[in-house]
Amino acid sequence: MIVHPVEFLQKIRALCSKHDVLLIADEVLTGFGRTGKMFACDLAGVVPDLMCLSKGITGGFLPMGATLCTDRVYEAFVSSNKMHTFYHGHSYTGSALACAAANASLKIFSEEPVFERIATIAKINAERLEAIRKMHQVADTRNIGTIGIVELNTTDAGYLSAMKPKLYRYFLERGILLRPLGNVVYVLPPYIIEPEQLHRVYDTIVEAIETLL
Repeated sequence: MIVHPVEFLQKIRALCSKHDVLLIADEVLTGFGRTGKMFACDLAGVVPDLMCLSKGITGGFLPMGATLCTDRVYEAFVSSNKMHTFYHGHSYTGSALACAAANASLKIFSEEPVFERIATIAKINAERLEAIRKMHQVADTRNIGTIGIVELNTTDAGYLSAMKPKLYRYFLERGILLRPLGNVVYVLPPYIIEPEQLHRVYDTIVEAIETLL
């Protein structure tokens, strides 16, 4: 049975709450607008106990990670008893440069029509992938927000598929940076991409499918 990711997240939240288990949401890839909302949890109406963030927090310009938690988790470590201390840290904690990049990126979200751009990308993804799904060389397509996926029909499906280097080389030779995971092509464009540029990406994917398969 195939379960939609939003429905799946809602079921996991319910189970965690029922059994008093902490829910950790990994929003490293999906955070900051990738799924069409600020966070994937927003789509499901779910509030996790812990949330892992990275990548989009600085717009991808500098490496930075952050872990958010609820008051309940935070309060568990606030005590005069040192046995309650969370003895953990990072060697490069609090990089001023990375924090400046993160602040600049978050400022763009508040001052520019970022989610309008995201909606445009999502619309193009849906339209182009619907047509690509009909190609006999394609096993499936999936999309959510700015994430588009094309799964190709190959005899060696999987991360080690021989199609990966062929696809990667084909795209690079045409000036397009995509990272196929085996026989699966992922499209995760920057939010500033213009519609004609995104259509060029999909045109090249179609050409690659027709040429290599």
